Amino acid sequence: MTPEALTEYLHRNIPLSAALQAQVLAFDNESLEITAPLTPNLNHRGTGFGGSLATLAILGGWALLNQALQNQGLNARIVVQRSDCEFFEPATADFTAVTTLSAPTWARFLVMLAKRGRARITVDTQIRADGRFVVSHHGTFVAIADLYS
Repeated sequence: MTPEALTEYLHRNIPLSAALQAQVLAFDNESLEITAPLTPNLNHRGTGFGGSLATLAILGGWALLNQALQNQGLNARIVVQRSDCEFFEPATADFTAVTTLSAPTWARFLVMLAKRGRARITVDTQIRADGRFVVSHHGTFVAIADLYS
C-alpha cells in the first residue's frame, strides 16, 4: 500500500484522521511518518491542540501496527490500551509524528499473537514541529486475531 492509499484508508475508516487532515508520508515495517497541518488543529492560544497531537501519535501507532500485520498476512483488530504523552513545548507549525517499532519487540509480539490469539505491544512516537521536538508518546496497543476474516 502506498502512503496515499494508507491515508485514504485512514480517512475512510477513522474519520477523525480526515478532520485532522492527517497525511501518511512514509512507512515500512519498522516506522511510520504521518503529518498534520497546524491550522485545523489550533487551540485557543494559536498553537497545536494537545488532543490533536496525542491523536496523531495514536493514529501513527495504530497505522504502523495495522500495516505491519497486513504485511505479515495477518488480520487482527487493534485497539489502543494505554496512551502516555509528554508535551515539551508548543507546536507552532505543522507537525509530524514518527512512530517506531523495534524488531525484538515485534518478534515477541508476533509469537504471542500466534500462541494466544492476542498480544500487547508498546510503540514510541516522537512529534516534531518546525524541526523542534515537541511531544513524546508511548502507546500500548492490543491486537486480537481475527479468526473470521
